[in-house]
Amino acid sequence: MNLTPLRKQGKKAAIEMSVGTMVIIVIAVVMLVLALIFVRRIFSGATESANIIDDKVKAKIQNLFGDESRNVIVSLGPDKIAKVRPNTESFGVAVGARTSDGTQTTRDRLVYKLTLGTPDDCIKKNGQSVTKSFFLTPLDDELEFDEFEGDSAFSIISIRVPEETAFCTQKVLIDVTDTKTNKQYGGAFIIEVVRGGFAFF
Repeated sequence: MNLTPLRKQGKKAAIEMSVGTMVIIVIAVVMLVLALIFVRRIFSGATESANIIDDKVKAKIQNLFGDESRNVIVSLGPDKIAKVRPNTESFGVAVGARTSDGTQTTRDRLVYKLTLGTPDDCIKKNGQSVTKSFFLTPLDDELEFDEFEGDSAFSIISIRVPEETAFCTQKVLIDVTDTKTNKQYGGAFIIEVVRGGFAFF
């Protein structure tokens, strides 16, 4: 019996099977990459850095004013967490405030102050002076907002975490004063120092 045709058929079947396996692997890798991109887009809204106040940032904050019925807005999504990697050049948190009576604001009408609150895991792990050094925007001082429009004012809080910082979380309090009406109101967000390198959220 001649086995040569059977051997040729076996080799051909093996080649077809290996090509089919490679195609399946390529498709699986592509699907995995697309899934990771999708997950990253879902979560990036809660942690994205804002470096400038443009019309898009203002519109987002104005929409949040309507949705949340608050006078202080932090543009970080519902969980209000800024996930910052050490040695990032600068991470910006967009905040907005509006006058307590709905009338037009001026440069010096709305002022805000940033202070460190609890949880204070970063203070415990890194010390108070190191944690305060995260902030390029000064803490514990009354500050004017960067821009104002109508009854609203907007600012960017700039953060830079040093390279050797231990992973931690730190609450940041925002106290806004309407100097015309003497009313005060506040908001807060949390900084989470996360592992450096490639990250999805």
